[in-house]
Amino acid sequence: MNSYGLARQMVMLQLDKAVANGKHVTSDLLRTYVQSTAAYLTMQDADDPVDVEELIRDIEADYNVHVGTWNSLSDDADHVPWLDSHDKDQWKFWPRYSRYLAQQQGLPTAAVKRLDEITEDILGRLEDPRRPGPWDRRGLVAGQVQSGKTGNYIGLIAKAIDAGYKLVVVLAGIHNSLRSQTQARIDEGILGFDTRSFRLANQVNDTGRIGVGKLAGSRLYVNSFTSSAQNGDFRLSVAQNMGVVPGGADPIVLVVKKNKSILTNLYKWATGLTTEPDPVTGELKVRNVPVLVIDDEADHASVNTKTSNQASDDEADPSVINGLIRQFLKTFDCTAYVAYTATPFANIFIDPDADHVRAGEDLFPRSFIINLPAPSTYTGPERVFGLREDVANSIEEVEALPIVRTMNDYEEWLPDRHKSSHTFTEDLPDSLADSIVFFLMAGAVRRLRGQASAHHSMLVHVTRFKNVQEQVFQQVQDFLEDLTDRLDYGEGAHPVLAQRVRRIYEDDLAPTTGAMQGMPDLKPLVGDLPSLNEIMGEMPAVARKTHLRLINGNSADALEYVDHPEGISVIAIGGDKLSRGLTLEGLCVSYYLRASKMYDTLMQMGRWFGYRPGYLDLCRLYTAPLLVNWYERITAASAELQREFEAMAAVGRTPADFGLRVRQHPDGLLVTSPAKLRHAQRVSISFSGSISETVTFRDADRKNNSQALERLVRHLGPNEERLTGARVWRGIAPSLILNFLNSYQADRAAFKAQPKALVDYISQRVADDELTEWTVVLADIAGKKTYPIGGLEIGLTNRSDSSSQDPKRYTIRRLVSPSHEMVELPKDSPDWEVALRNTIKSWEQNPRRKDGDTKPTQPSALWERRLRSAQMGVFLLYPLDPGEWAGNSPDATPFVGFAASFPGSPRAEPIEYQVNLVTLRQEFGWEMTDDEE
Repeated sequence: MNSYGLARQMVMLQLDKAVANGKHVTSDLLRTYVQSTAAYLTMQDADDPVDVEELIRDIEADYNVHVGTWNSLSDDADHVPWLDSHDKDQWKFWPRYSRYLAQQQGLPTAAVKRLDEITEDILGRLEDPRRPGPWDRRGLVAGQVQSGKTGNYIGLIAKAIDAGYKLVVVLAGIHNSLRSQTQARIDEGILGFDTRSFRLANQVNDTGRIGVGKLAGSRLYVNSFTSSAQNGDFRLSVAQNMGVVPGGADPIVLVVKKNKSILTNLYKWATGLTTEPDPVTGELKVRNVPVLVIDDEADHASVNTKTSNQASDDEADPSVINGLIRQFLKTFDCTAYVAYTATPFANIFIDPDADHVRAGEDLFPRSFIINLPAPSTYTGPERVFGLREDVANSIEEVEALPIVRTMNDYEEWLPDRHKSSHTFTEDLPDSLADSIVFFLMAGAVRRLRGQASAHHSMLVHVTRFKNVQEQVFQQVQDFLEDLTDRLDYGEGAHPVLAQRVRRIYEDDLAPTTGAMQGMPDLKPLVGDLPSLNEIMGEMPAVARKTHLRLINGNSADALEYVDHPEGISVIAIGGDKLSRGLTLEGLCVSYYLRASKMYDTLMQMGRWFGYRPGYLDLCRLYTAPLLVNWYERITAASAELQREFEAMAAVGRTPADFGLRVRQHPDGLLVTSPAKLRHAQRVSISFSGSISETVTFRDADRKNNSQALERLVRHLGPNEERLTGARVWRGIAPSLILNFLNSYQADRAAFKAQPKALVDYISQRVADDELTEWTVVLADIAGKKTYPIGGLEIGLTNRSDSSSQDPKRYTIRRLVSPSHEMVELPKDSPDWEVALRNTIKSWEQNPRRKDGDTKPTQPSALWERRLRSAQMGVFLLYPLDPGEWAGNSPDATPFVGFAASFPGSPRAEPIEYQVNLVTLRQEFGWEMTDDEE
């Protein structure tokens, strides 16, 4: 360890001791500790001085980290609480791992403390491994992409082993690269030795120790039949010849990929252990071996994608991977299954009642769902793409970071809808050339900021076809070689690279860093910007150090960061293997063109989310405008579903309650691939307690929908109330709403607000004596451009177009003004007070809430809908100014948006809704992955 790392460790220990003794950590106290420690170490080694100011900034960033609380839903009907009475003083694996995180990984004290608390909560929701079987717990832990889920489940594994779990199986994705990377993390955090050299803990010598194995203290023994080598997956012959069986003195940890052959052999190994017949069913079971299964990337491959019409019998015939996982769990009589994913919607779509004679119960997280917080230093989708304020749903505005760069110059080079046979006839587009040059510039800045030994990565993800990826690799390689030659030998009379660097510096790098330095919450994540000449001076070294890696099934390249402690600079080119769980250490620049628009696919491909200490201002995402629009929309949809989760957590509902809600929520149509729904072409949805609003419109429908609005307003009559920005009619019959919806033509991409589905739902509720009375709100904005509607002059609503210059479609991010939906909830009424109390309870469940955040002062519409009478519907209408549309048509006819706000209904049955897969592909860009095909 160099002097800087040693100084950091020494100062952190002093600060932790000060906090433990009740001292308040001030800037002066920190400076005193750093200066005295630096002076001491300089006396020991004058050739390796400590940069005092850099160390102060570094540690300040750690001590300013905030990690929010977490929230959860649980069903403890079959659970026996146990952890509080467990003797934790004898634990050894968790204390060792926590020391490793703090001392070797430099994890902030607040983050280690919160990890301790969260993993303790998760472990307590599992069963006591000493409890006689049979027992079986199934849970799900959801956290954002690249936010630290692996570190969380390693902490859980450490505590599970301490508590007495004897066999731990980690299901690590479907690719060798991810499995290998996960095994390497397990080696460092649990085993303490390099499994490429050793499998049995008692055979490890000092040279083979890594990670926790290098820490002082007694040796801890864990065995592994798998290794971090690319070919180190589970093998039946190896397991059978190890001479170690589960349930012995030393625990066993296996890291396997979700592959038919691997899981089949794992199942054979499990059933080959000592078994006894179950006294009730007669099935052979492995007894008294408590098993913990961690399912990483649990929404991928683990979820049953076969529909009922594909089944060979009356029961749902599980897909192979799903069935093998279930069979493995069924083999043991004491099991805990914990799924980890950033996109849990596919798992929540699992039918909790699905069972199978051979495979057993499906993998629905019936016992608990936990929503992990991310530290304040985490940069996630909400921060990258921003969120519009939605007061009614308790969604606060989040300002988007200025790090996204949209481009339209790639279509000739690589069309969006290209085939696997595509051959390049064009050079790299300027945007890709700029992104590579920027990557080298960012590397130079990081070197000048003292991060020369840090990993530095770039992602190029433009196609799922492997042969096209290989062509991209060759073009990028040629371009990088040319850059390196120009930097090493000069450019003579044609300084095209120097001109490009200057343009990027002046137009992009300098203004972006300056802007982010002015954002107080980003101060610890942004550094000083060197001069252009200083950057140019470091770029040759960065270029020479940069390697290209082709990451796909045809390539032997791998991202072996563990073998490069001195830091590696890499440009990774690939497809699906780069979009699932694989961590690109020090990811700085991403060039991304994949066209999928399903929530889980997009978010999993977002390798650019994560932690960027000291170089967040150097990060860039180059992508298509349409993809930015879709990221914004699905981020908002996810935030709304998150509010649903928080509301249910506030009132103690179960995972089954939330699962049913998500499966029947209109937004559920957007959040996962149709292949992962139980019925890929027909889905059941319920609008109970939700709002459905139009946010996308076709130019071709303008006149028809304007006429439909004209007829409705004329039938409403003259007895409207005037509110701020709106006219209101009360006591309206449902027939008028139904007539409007039957004549309205919706964009087929607006799945959440399809008139046919809404008409069916309203008609069903009216038949049950619900939704019999409606309040209609027509937006009328004073001082704006007016348009005659139903004999009234109505001020048009302005909503900016985010459809990326689509000449046929107008797309907005949010239609409804929050106060309009609350028209039936008088301020300070008893219902207002109840709704506000529940809103505050939900707010307290938000894992992203920070200390000092202001609690809500008015109810959310989510709780207003739950309290509103089941007879009362609210229908909101917005004539939209076409001048905001990028199509810029001379036609003054407004676009017409509507929103239907429904009260909660305990009697509401879901309606069957036809989802056309062709439409999904055309409008949403959904495409199957190679694995699904």
